[in-house]
Amino acid sequence: MQFGTLGRLAVLALGALALLACETMDVERVQPAEAPVAFSTYAWGQSSLSETPGAAAQLVELDEELRATVAALMQSRGYRLVEDPTAADMVMDYQVAIVDEEFASDSENSSWDAQFDSNAQRGVVELPSQVGAPRVTLTLGLGRLGGRVIWGGNATKLLARPENRDERRRVLNTAVQELLRDVPPAY
Repeated sequence: MQFGTLGRLAVLALGALALLACETMDVERVQPAEAPVAFSTYAWGQSSLSETPGAAAQLVELDEELRATVAALMQSRGYRLVEDPTAADMVMDYQVAIVDEEFASDSENSSWDAQFDSNAQRGVVELPSQVGAPRVTLTLGLGRLGGRVIWGGNATKLLARPENRDERRRVLNTAVQELLRDVPPAY
């Protein structure tokens, strides 16, 4: 249940700019390989990026936003965060992956945006107006330390205004809520 700090650093750079567009969020949730268990505590599977020397400020900001979003959801369900993963009932891991330079214009047909020929001239037939929007995939996994993921999955969204902090937080909240919707209340 670990995605790795190096992988996180490599992909989070644009993640701070990412989860926002007009299109619907694509969500693929985990089909549990293990039976869900009752638990009351969780821990992060890796350290915060703020503790990683040389991490870019944007990456640290996204890391903090995501952790705050997950913490708020878990607390609202009665869970308590503990520092030591070995002392927690469950461990939360995450990763963000980014595909750059896509279009964000057609909310009815997002696959068209992703596949449109970017060499077409402006003003000619249906060329999208917003270019360079990143497509971001957030992966969350909650499960036993060293075990398989029980709750979580992947949420993907094309972002049109990645610089808007409120919009980023709204989209992160929607993604986290959807990915962890089956997590039962703490026992």
